[in-house]
Amino acid sequence: MKNFEGTRPGIIMETDLKSFKGKLLYWIFFGILIVVCMTTLIPAIWMVLTAFKSTQEIYSSTAFFPKDFSLSIAWSRISEAWVALGLGRSMINTIVVGIGKIVAEIFICGMAGFVLSKLRVKGTRLVFVLVIWTMMMPAEIRTVPTYMSYISFPFIVDDSMNVATNINILDTYWPMILSSAANSFNIILFKNNFDAIPTALVEAAKIDGCSNFKIFTRIMLPIASPIVIYICIGAMSGTWADYFTPYLTIKDAAKMTTPARIFMLKGDNSITVNIYMMGLIFASIPSLLIFAVFQKYILGGVTVGAVKG
Repeated sequence: MKNFEGTRPGIIMETDLKSFKGKLLYWIFFGILIVVCMTTLIPAIWMVLTAFKSTQEIYSSTAFFPKDFSLSIAWSRISEAWVALGLGRSMINTIVVGIGKIVAEIFICGMAGFVLSKLRVKGTRLVFVLVIWTMMMPAEIRTVPTYMSYISFPFIVDDSMNVATNINILDTYWPMILSSAANSFNIILFKNNFDAIPTALVEAAKIDGCSNFKIFTRIMLPIASPIVIYICIGAMSGTWADYFTPYLTIKDAAKMTTPARIFMLKGDNSITVNIYMMGLIFASIPSLLIFAVFQKYILGGVTVGAVKG
């Protein structure tokens, strides 16, 4: 209870803990949090322990922990799973897609936020309302029309005919990159951050002869570096967590990202349960490392984006 001394008032204040009702409410909340925490952790712990069990032990024993465990056995399980799953190529593909998402989100979403915040051309209010509206639209509604647009995407314009030449961009990384470029949340983050920057700074740069693109790249982006860092981390982490988009748009196994590759291996009868669980661990490690190393920047980016001067 001493941990509450000097803290900010919340649902339970320091004075409430002096009464029986306050203490009871505290321990009820504490118990609920323990149950939620265990509900979240136990499946992940079970996955890790199952990965280090033998196939025979998985089907013949109900023990939570593996019977035989040592560093040599653990290393042999890891090596066997790595060779059987063949995830090296898919991990490289995931990194390539993540880099593409980073570039698309920074420049497309950043420029959209810059236009909505500082340029304020005609129709920006309507565009901003539409951006907000897309956040309230369930993603499932957009799945079919988005997929149809990937089949016939107006990517090239024929100048001689003055008409769009539609191409099929399925089985490429463009669907994942372009979908991340239309991230409404990142647009709002950039806009809110740019709103805090004095308009006089932009006007002074225009007087000095800077174009809007130079103002965006040389002035706005460096000032919004916390948002840029947050988006870079989020884009890369999201790539390691997204399996649906690559599974929907990519059919070539050589181009699969790691999450989609892991999902497709589920139907492979040659992959045993322990090897499959080890594959899930391989796919989880990058996201865990990204969050562990950049946790401060992730939380800080959201906080900076929410502050408007």
